[in-house]
Amino acid sequence: MRAWIRYACRLATVMALALFLFPVAVQAQATAGGASLQIPPGARAEGMGRFFAAVANDAFAPWWNPAGLAFMPGLNAGLMHTKLVPDLADDVYYDYASFSGYLKGWGGIAGTFTYLNYGSSPNTSTDGGADPLGTFSSFEVAPSIAIGTPVVENLGLGLNLKLLHVDLAGDILGSEGTGTTFAVDLGALYQWVKPSDNLFGQGAGDMTVRVGATVANLGPNISLVDERQSDPLPRNLKLGVSWEARVPKSFSLLTGFAIEKSLVFEDIPDSVSQELSFYDRNELLLGGGLEAGFLDMAFGRVGYIYDDPGEIKGWTFGAGFYLKSFGFDFASIPQYKDLSRVSKFSLTAHFK
Repeated sequence: MRAWIRYACRLATVMALALFLFPVAVQAQATAGGASLQIPPGARAEGMGRFFAAVANDAFAPWWNPAGLAFMPGLNAGLMHTKLVPDLADDVYYDYASFSGYLKGWGGIAGTFTYLNYGSSPNTSTDGGADPLGTFSSFEVAPSIAIGTPVVENLGLGLNLKLLHVDLAGDILGSEGTGTTFAVDLGALYQWVKPSDNLFGQGAGDMTVRVGATVANLGPNISLVDERQSDPLPRNLKLGVSWEARVPKSFSLLTGFAIEKSLVFEDIPDSVSQELSFYDRNELLLGGGLEAGFLDMAFGRVGYIYDDPGEIKGWTFGAGFYLKSFGFDFASIPQYKDLSRVSKFSLTAHFK
């Protein structure tokens, strides 16, 4: 009886926060702002095709699906640094750091920090002079706090509350070019584990099926000039399913598929909308892939991303190497149009 009371309290807490924060999501009329909220962290998730909303079992879970924290014991830490356009600029990069802990009987809680640096730009005079007056830097920061808790057996719910601050002009324009807002991610993850006496002919193991859903970046528009020129946040819905079979200290296989739908709605005239395909009109991103692991130490990954509206289509590749409590992951990801592929690296740690 006490367990059901505790589950009810957790569910009531998550739902109360969701009901309070959800009404701030406003229908958008322009291209989404807050680029730092759109960049996926974690080379592992990227290398196998971005279906991680239906996995969410490492330190990068708060971004993909905060409900994953409900099933993550111990302490977990993650760090990623990526140069986004290495062929064009060395000072445009993305950093993400996360740390989570598990509270027995309640679930997991995490803190994350995102930093996107747009690099340095020349400051020219307003009278049309060509000589630069120095340089200024543009950046975004987005700290967050996330919680994930099991509400019934095999089902977890999660919430990730973020603060977003964008500064595109430094001190040059005063308050113009600078904006602050907040956002929330809501997630759900169902996982079903079936023990097996023999998997892959290797011995005892288990099979896990997961289904995940995340509604991300619900929050007020961000204004860098005035409220009439505000931009919506990159609100989106992620749905995914995954299947994993694992024999400890031997072999593992993880595969899955995900669909991502933009929730930023533009005012498209009916005459134009009718000429668009269902896919273009609904801005879907499809992804899937697999991960094969050996001895819980070495992992190979492959996936495919199909994002027609964003003009990103191609294979993803990755690898991971783990020793005791520490892991290193690498991924190679396609980018927009003619930009060369980008390499992503991340570090993780897990302590029981």
